[in-house]
Amino acid sequence: MIIAQETYKNNILITGGAGFIGSKLVNLLYAKGYNITVLDNLNPQIHGLDPEIDSELFRSLPSGITFIKGSVTCKSDCIRAVQNQDIIVHLAAETGTGQSMYEIERYTHVNVIGTAVILDILTNNRDHAVTKFVLASSRSIYGEGKYFSGDVGVVYPSHRCTEDLIKGDFEVKMNGSTGSLIALPTDEDSKIHPSSIYGINKQTQEQMVVTICEALGIDCIALRFQNVYGPGQSLRNPYTGILSIFSSLIRLGETINIFEDGEESRDFIYIDDAVQSIVLSIESSFEGVDVFNVG
Repeated sequence: MIIAQETYKNNILITGGAGFIGSKLVNLLYAKGYNITVLDNLNPQIHGLDPEIDSELFRSLPSGITFIKGSVTCKSDCIRAVQNQDIIVHLAAETGTGQSMYEIERYTHVNVIGTAVILDILTNNRDHAVTKFVLASSRSIYGEGKYFSGDVGVVYPSHRCTEDLIKGDFEVKMNGSTGSLIALPTDEDSKIHPSSIYGINKQTQEQMVVTICEALGIDCIALRFQNVYGPGQSLRNPYTGILSIFSSLIRLGETINIFEDGEESRDFIYIDDAVQSIVLSIESSFEGVDVFNVG
């Protein structure tokens, strides 16, 4: 449990701060009196070709913040952004499990190398003032998640095979188990076994941040978000999640496509709750390194 106290510092760098989660966070923290620096590359897939016209998220950012248009993969951009910061909230990432499976190099370059650049600066430019690092991790690191088998016990099945899907068998299976599997809550101690490049990226990213922050004595909290939804989510970006796709189809009066047998389920978290978890992490008296599911 994270307990908020008035012991936090004022200068906060938010990478990806013009995005869906980032822009909400920036506005809330700015209203609370923080000095905010945003590093964001204004990806056209999210912000359009002209962000000042096309991106409501970008236009929503307060005029009083420091905005740096740049990339976490560019060391000079990151050095400039990290200067004089007390806290880093690292949101910048390529997101979407499906897209990651055919844009492997781009996802890995941004998510892994971009994180490595920031950590390299914290390690080798020791005149920085950073004392806390908050990382946006993901539920995708758990893969299919945690299940119970009547004849085996707790199991962690791998992803479903194409042959079963073609036959209309959509249930997850576990080698060595003959019965049906019952889904269990996937807690922080569950096995990490990602089934997408994005999930592998987030696992690697999380392990890098936790390892380096622990070595440097920087307090670190990694937040494993479930599927975040709400106002401001892009309706034109097909990789922002199923709820944005559903809402777009509803607004157009079109049919919603439900695949498989309609029995699938997913955990979602509202944008304001996701943002609040970051604020609690920033303002907590927590010391050390830990991870939390946010769902």
